[in-house]
Amino acid sequence: MYLDETAWVAIAFILFIILVWKKGSQAITSLLDNRSLLIKNELDQAKSLKEEALEELRQSLQTQKNISEEADKILKEAKENAKRIIEEAKIKSSEIIKRKEDQAEQKILALENDAINNIKKITGNIIIESSKIYINDKIDKEENSKLITKSSSEIKSISIN
Repeated sequence: MYLDETAWVAIAFILFIILVWKKGSQAITSLLDNRSLLIKNELDQAKSLKEEALEELRQSLQTQKNISEEADKILKEAKENAKRIIEEAKIKSSEIIKRKEDQAEQKILALENDAINNIKKITGNIIIESSKIYINDKIDKEENSKLITKSSSEIKSISIN
């Protein structure tokens, strides 16, 4: 069987393609397998990073929640303390006001007593002076000495009992 040149070229070309395909397919398959492993490793690493990021996000959200709860607790305690301090201040101020009112009442009573005593003293002095004037003007000396004697004996009898 005689083949013309074109057939030989076609056979050579097919053999060349088969040989290149056998040798090249292994290289291409190897390259594609390596590339596939590289992509798979990158995907695994990306998945791992995504999981780590999600865990960090979860922890951050939990921390934020804890901080918010603690801030709310601190605010609540501060408000309670403020209310307690205000109530204590009201109680203390009312006690101070009551004490000051009592002191003022005591001062007023003391001043009233002093005024009454001064009035009694002044009244007593006025009565004594007016009695002296009356006695000097109306009673004579003999009657005056009788009254003094009588008064001194009454005072002695009162002081003895």
